[in-house]
Amino acid sequence: MTWLNQLRGAVLAATVITTPTGHAATLHTINALPAHRLAAPPQFSAQIDDEPVAGDVSGVFVMPGETVFIDATEVPEQADLHLQTSDHGTAHEAGDDQWHWRAPDAPGLYPLTIRNRATGGLLHLNVLVKTPFTRRRTQLDGYDIGRYQPLPDDRDPVYAPPRGLVQVTAANRNTRIAPHFTLGQFLCHQQPDHTPKALLVRQRLLVKLEHIIAALAEAGLELDTLTVMSGFRTPQYNADIGNTTVYSRHLYGGAADIFVDANEDGEMDDVNADGVINRYDAEWLADLIETVTAAKPRLAGGLSAYPGNGYHGPFVHVDVRGTAVRW
Repeated sequence: MTWLNQLRGAVLAATVITTPTGHAATLHTINALPAHRLAAPPQFSAQIDDEPVAGDVSGVFVMPGETVFIDATEVPEQADLHLQTSDHGTAHEAGDDQWHWRAPDAPGLYPLTIRNRATGGLLHLNVLVKTPFTRRRTQLDGYDIGRYQPLPDDRDPVYAPPRGLVQVTAANRNTRIAPHFTLGQFLCHQQPDHTPKALLVRQRLLVKLEHIIAALAEAGLELDTLTVMSGFRTPQYNADIGNTTVYSRHLYGGAADIFVDANEDGEMDDVNADGVINRYDAEWLADLIETVTAAKPRLAGGLSAYPGNGYHGPFVHVDVRGTAVRW
């Protein structure tokens, strides 16, 4: 399906969830690219606690009861912005086109929308309230997590054990967390039959992936999405596959192994157009990604091109560790 066809066929999906208190709530979430983008794009952006969102539909990941600062940016002079909320959580104006929003105490999915009342443009924030998790635990509702390291690597807080994880079910796995990505694309590959699963995704990683898709479009490759071969990994799964790096960015939701697969054959496309698919296609993609981070230093991170083997084709590792490293 092409990107334009996705736009034409997109709908608001009504998802009924049950909170831990037993109350059912109907939440309108973006499970496909919103059809209104054809007529009324938002024409503004936003930041959540100073982190830019991934586009006109973006995932936001918070702890129960946490208050976040929502700041609309690049706002046109004649815009009239309004934050629309569900019946859950509380919002207060914090300034012109700025709000404080306190998350509900119950984990779940709570969509917010910033509406430009002057044009009808919408920016969707699919807020996912995480389920608390401590490093002393090894499971979350029966889903094996394993153990995180007790202290951050080199005291860098980006490697601190997570305080919570997003629980993923059949009801929310197709929720859009960026214009070209859904929540389920980042699931760990362990225990495929277990429900609910759990994961972490960093908002900054989603922004980086969207910039990569934009750079590919400029190079003539229009894509519905990138294939995420490996997104989040639990510490247990990371050890099970023989990875001895206990501080892998995959464990913290800040890394993805990706490749371009427009023809949907399960392998990297011939992106460098040399007639063969090999490591040089991954190198071409890595070089393009390097130009993205050169222009956006905030998105700096690890980068490496890997060849194919008997189990998979070539791919590229990207992460948002904060410093540029290529190996």
